[in-house]
This record gives sequence, C-alpha cells and structure tokens, in this order.
Amino acid sequence: MELAREDALFMVRCRVTEEKLLRLERGTRVLGFQNGAKKVLSIFGVIALICLVVKGLFEGMVALILSAIGGAMLLIFVAGTYAIAKGWAGTKRDIKKKYNENKAEYQREKEFHFFEDHYEVVGEFEHSRLEYNNIGRMLDMSGMIVFLEKGDVVRFFMKDDVKKGNATELAGFLERMSETKMEYVSVK
Repeated sequence: MELAREDALFMVRCRVTEEKLLRLERGTRVLGFQNGAKKVLSIFGVIALICLVVKGLFEGMVALILSAIGGAMLLIFVAGTYAIAKGWAGTKRDIKKKYNENKAEYQREKEFHFFEDHYEVVGEFEHSRLEYNNIGRMLDMSGMIVFLEKGDVVRFFMKDDVKKGNATELAGFLERMSETKMEYVSVK
C-alpha cells in the first residue's frame, strides 16, 4: 500500500474488524426493519388483537370467523417475530465464523483518499480510482459511514478512522460531491 497522498482533502485509514462487521449487519437489519418488516408485523399484530377482542361482541359463526382470523394473524405475527430473531442470531453467528476464517485478509489495512474530483481506495490488493457519481447511497450508522457504489460494492469505515480532515466535514463533502443525501440509521 502506498503512503497517504498529501494532496488529498480527506484521508481514511482502516481495517475491518469483527465489531465493524457486526455494526454493519445491525445497521442493515435496522434499516430493513424500518423500511417494512416493522410495519407488516405491526399490522398483523393489530389485526389479531382487534379480531380477538371484537369476537367477544358476537356469537355463533361471526365469533368463530373472527377467532379464526385473529388466531391466524397472531400465528403470522409470532412466526414473523421468530423468523426475524432467528435470522439475526444466524447472521451474527455466520459473521463471526466468516471473520475468524478470513481474519488475516480482513486485518489488511485499507486507505481512502478523497480529492476534489475523485476518490481512491488503496489496499494490498486494490488500487481503485472512482468518481463520486459512482456512489448510489450513503448511510451514517451511528459513527460508521457506509456508502454503496454501483456494482453492489459496499465501502465502510468508522468516523474515528478519518486521519486527515474531520469526519463531519467528510460526510458533508461526500453528500455534495455525490449529490446523494446521507441517511441516518441508529445502531446500538
């Protein structure tokens, strides 16, 4: 890897760690949950509750139908919640396993150099020069900056990894240069 370029406006030096991969996974899961799963599960839960409460007002076939609908919705709600929890636990286990299997590869240092007209990614096996319009989406995951490039490439680093410049100014610079608004995702 080459030394930091003095003419870069911003420079980031980082390594992939298990903690960073887990934060990225948590942020992705939170983003997905915010975008749909939470709403769908809430709808099933509310319908189940309404049906099971309202069935007490009726007798006969109507009560049976409301019980069946409420029970089915409750089962879907429970199954969905279980699937999300199981998926989270499985993903976490898979990340830990993959990280441990590829620890030497992940520990290689990578640098990002941000210039006025392009950015470069420099690592032991990579030296890429990219245009800012290559960035399709940017996320701030509670201290981790993530950007998705065209071609399904994910780049990420912690704000603490910024070695030249200020992380907040870098985020604003990236928004301006890529013409992409930063999305904020709260990750605990």
